[in-house]
Amino acid sequence: MQTVTGKAIREGKKYRDIKDLVLSVRSSFSQMDAFIFRRHPDEAEIHKTYKDFGYDVEYIALALADIGLEGTHLSVVGENSYEWMVSYSAILGGGSVGVPLDRLLPENEVVNLLKRGKVRAVFYHPNHHDMMLSIAALNDSDDALQIDYFICMDPDRVKGQWRETKNFVTFSSLIEKGKAMAEAGDKRFIEAQIDPEVMKIILFTSGTTAMSKGVMLSHKNICRNVEAIGATLYVEPGERSFSILPLHHTFENTCDFFLLSRGCTICFSDGLRYLVKNIQEWHVEVVISVPLLFESVHSKIMTGIEESGKSTLISIMIPITRFLRKIRIDLRRKIFKDIIKKLGGHLRLVVIGGAGIDKKYIRDFNDFGIDFLMGYGLTETSPVISVTTQECNVYGSVGRPIKDVSVGIDTNETKPGAIGEILSKSDCVMLGYYENPEATAEVMTEGQWFRTGDMGFLDKKGCLHITGRVKSMIVLTNGKKVFPEEIESLINLIPGVRESYVWGEVSEKDSVDICAKILIDRATVGKYLPIPDKMPGDNDIQSFFRAKLKEINQTMPTFKAVRYFVFSEGDMIKTTTLKVKRRDESEQIHAKLSAAGMSMKSANGKNLDTL
Repeated sequence: MQTVTGKAIREGKKYRDIKDLVLSVRSSFSQMDAFIFRRHPDEAEIHKTYKDFGYDVEYIALALADIGLEGTHLSVVGENSYEWMVSYSAILGGGSVGVPLDRLLPENEVVNLLKRGKVRAVFYHPNHHDMMLSIAALNDSDDALQIDYFICMDPDRVKGQWRETKNFVTFSSLIEKGKAMAEAGDKRFIEAQIDPEVMKIILFTSGTTAMSKGVMLSHKNICRNVEAIGATLYVEPGERSFSILPLHHTFENTCDFFLLSRGCTICFSDGLRYLVKNIQEWHVEVVISVPLLFESVHSKIMTGIEESGKSTLISIMIPITRFLRKIRIDLRRKIFKDIIKKLGGHLRLVVIGGAGIDKKYIRDFNDFGIDFLMGYGLTETSPVISVTTQECNVYGSVGRPIKDVSVGIDTNETKPGAIGEILSKSDCVMLGYYENPEATAEVMTEGQWFRTGDMGFLDKKGCLHITGRVKSMIVLTNGKKVFPEEIESLINLIPGVRESYVWGEVSEKDSVDICAKILIDRATVGKYLPIPDKMPGDNDIQSFFRAKLKEINQTMPTFKAVRYFVFSEGDMIKTTTLKVKRRDESEQIHAKLSAAGMSMKSANGKNLDTL
């Protein structure tokens, strides 16, 4: 096995547990803004200082202890909000077990996860009020459901009339209760001892409730990851960061704890449609995101450059600024200030995770003076394993491992570049899967290496490259292996392609054909036809993509060639972090083919939406 272990680039901050982190930042950054947000896009922004945040966490934790919930399993579900972050921090800081849930789950799945997580109380966003009323009605008839309290984060936003009852209480009432306790001298929160090595978080992976696994994490897992990120990435106190990914996801959650540890201000997005507006008005400097969002931003920037007539000038200046950087003269942000102004004028650092992104996006943003970095990790690793840095940004890689995190490539070859399954070992690796020792045993080796399920390789610099998922890997009848992500990245470069999905289809002759579903932007495709047409017909679309796929096939070994394709103007089935649910997407495609009485061979080149 090839291995590499990450080293510190700068000093990271150490914390024993989440409570230690909250109390530390409350003291160190007391009067600085910790959060900026709005209740609604049309309303005034609200600022919360680190003092506000720290005391609100303490008050909620004290109130939870007073109503008998200390040490129990407590859940948080809902939109990203200040109250979400306070609730979750109070659950963990008070020594209870946090069970954050995906806000987009349907009621039946929420109920099942509340049962599996043995949850005693739920903090919820007002948008989930009707769901909570329905779940509360099940309490009496379902012995496996034992919810004592439903805590509404903002009852003023509940549709209809809010009524406080024995079981339904408000976030603000707990704040008042906890504040009174603290002012009366209650020191339970301050003096509480938390074992940093035992399970205090259950994070359910995406998928149906029957298949999702509960990842068990400890305070040590999270705090070591926060420390290691801080020893890798450079951010300053007072810098403004942008929160757009769902807080229940460990990538956003752990990174927010890191940003708080550094005294940054977290700005909660008003929603995807307000992405650029929020970045501009709040003078955001740091963004942690997923590829899809910045692919869209990139498209708008490049369109603006074309329309301004400055594309030739910019193409001339980029090689000059690259050369100057080699002799330690960095003029990018001065020369390309008009481009940076489109993003508020302050954005300097973007960290992407969750999926791969084409090198051209990384190259272009870096050329314009924005450090565009790629990170990699999983819920099971708390989550960050590696990330590119300002000091070592190898385009196409996900960087070197962060401090004290080891990465292994399961291969017998010794030369860099050998592909194998990626393994990881560190204090950030999970304790196991909740009440599922069999699943835990499948991913943990005897040497306590965690099997990620991803395939990749290490280059000569010790940077990690991802080639695909073990489960999505297509094995052909001749034994050759194809990674669909590799082909998807090439298809996604075709003008007018919004996204693509590649899979292996078993033919009537039991061979495996490489197939693709392509999501298109019809108007954009029209611009690239021999005779430009803003709204080309399906036949034009078919001819265009046949030609483009032929070009791609000629660049790859024959066994990787795309044999059949369909196109669509719909959307892929995705998780809340915008990853394609490959199994669900495959089932949807085959359901449409079956309903039309067609195979991929007979549907080749056709519009899937109109079969």
